[in-house]
Amino acid sequence: MLGQRSLWGDEAFSVWASKQALLALWRGLDAQPPLYHTALAVARAMWGESEFAVRFLSALCTVLLVPIGFQLARAMGLRFGADWVALAVGTAPAFTYFAQEARMYALATLLAAVAMWMARRGALRTRRSAAVYAMATLAALLTHYYTVGVLLVNAGLTLWQAMRARALRQWMLWFIVHAGVAVVFLGWFLGFQSNYASRATAGRTQFFATWAEIAENIPNGVRGLLLGLHADGTLTPVALAMFVLALLGALGYWRARRGADAALLMAWVLLPLLLVSLTASRSAIVPDFHPRYYLFALLPLLLALGGWTMWRWRWVNFGLVVLVGAVGAYGNTALFDPTWAKSRYAALIAVLWREQREGDAVVMVNSDQFPLADYYRLPALPLWIVPNDWLLDEEKVRAELEVFMRGKARVWLVNYGWATQLQPPSPVERVLRARGVLVDQRGYQDAALLLFDLRVADEVDAAFVPQDVLFGDQIRLVGVRARKTTHRAGESVVLDLLWRAEQKPRADYTVFMHLRREEDGVQVSAFDSPPQPPTSGWAIGAVITDTRAVPIPAEALPGTYRVVIGWYLYPTFERLPIAATGETEHVAARVVVE
Repeated sequence: MLGQRSLWGDEAFSVWASKQALLALWRGLDAQPPLYHTALAVARAMWGESEFAVRFLSALCTVLLVPIGFQLARAMGLRFGADWVALAVGTAPAFTYFAQEARMYALATLLAAVAMWMARRGALRTRRSAAVYAMATLAALLTHYYTVGVLLVNAGLTLWQAMRARALRQWMLWFIVHAGVAVVFLGWFLGFQSNYASRATAGRTQFFATWAEIAENIPNGVRGLLLGLHADGTLTPVALAMFVLALLGALGYWRARRGADAALLMAWVLLPLLLVSLTASRSAIVPDFHPRYYLFALLPLLLALGGWTMWRWRWVNFGLVVLVGAVGAYGNTALFDPTWAKSRYAALIAVLWREQREGDAVVMVNSDQFPLADYYRLPALPLWIVPNDWLLDEEKVRAELEVFMRGKARVWLVNYGWATQLQPPSPVERVLRARGVLVDQRGYQDAALLLFDLRVADEVDAAFVPQDVLFGDQIRLVGVRARKTTHRAGESVVLDLLWRAEQKPRADYTVFMHLRREEDGVQVSAFDSPPQPPTSGWAIGAVITDTRAVPIPAEALPGTYRVVIGWYLYPTFERLPIAATGETEHVAARVVVE
């Protein structure tokens, strides 16, 4: 599965960041600490640049997490439950998910787990173990900030161990280890990362989330943590019940006279969740919330659940295996469903390579997509990446775009991320719609590809031909004008359609336009898109001029073709019938392809 899906935006950014100079990377290139990107640079040098290769580091970290979880379970006295904990770690949907993503979460989880294991074993007993503990702690902090939750618990645990030992040597070692970690981390953060952090938090007046946000985020976070990121919201009660069941498993440690371990597990689970819940939300210092921030509490939560095996009830082990199997089957099955992929950017780039023609150019809206374009390699076409802050100045965009479009036949517009949701369309799209005709539009999960033909002549072969076709008692076609009646293969058939709203349309409908051969009715191309503005905004009696086009394939045979139009409701594809005939499509024009 590592190589079957396109990289999505954050993964592509990780790859791009790993290509930068080491000094630039460590001087605050990203919101997150730089250790993962540094490790990814080494991984790329070892394994290559494919999707599989750049994700292999995360997969390897998750595989190594299984024996660490097993050893930590043994250290906490789970003689009969350590195997079960290893099974649960290896099949947990959240761990499996981030094992297949080129981001820092798998590495951070592994490093935090190593630090937890060393702390529980008594990290300060020897200098060697203290050094391993210190390196794992510092590396975890330099991989993801939210590992600090379990690391603070580790600091408290090792302090308690030093107090119990009543040895000056352990006191000194505890101070040296934690002071050293703090000095190095804070030295890096205050020296380099603070500039990035101050920019990212500029203007934010609130540090903590509101109570309403916390109440909303916790159930969603627990559901994603235990059942997988694609779990349906209706399963929230199941996830919360599992969470409580896991916490109650800590009672097994109390029964085995390991009350300190029970308290340790509760701290490992609850402190990371508390820190994330308080600081990650729309109004908090971290302006977004995601279940992945809870990830560092999952291993101790599974260890707590394993406490049920300490009761030595015969049915417990069987029940836990069934529970883990059911959760794994549900959460991990989605990973084999291609529809869950976050991005299909590779398919978008493949279209540009396959369908590019002489005279084409590419315009990108949302400069955040640059790492994706860099990874998947755009064709050697003229390119303009519109700066995000320019979108507030339509005149500036228009002037620059007019210069860029000179001498171009077609322009491919790539909208990415938030740019695909802009309503009304971005200034770039509005300029292109005014200057050319939209002849193709396709969606690719987090991106959209639109093709505008700029070769539409200002003059037309004829005036509007009157029409009287009523679709669904709502929208009447009152006129059609063909820009040209004779075309060549590779061009586009452009029609100006004149619509009138006989009543206010009840929904946002989509127009389909099909190009079919006259002689046998075979459809050779099609293009569907909603009109601008959307039909739900049309007032009664409003007359709308809708210019649209359908491409003529380069391999189209000479002859006469029919242009067929109609309306449907997406996503049901239920068509609006024509009032007079009951048919659902109308021949708007006939054209000749030479």
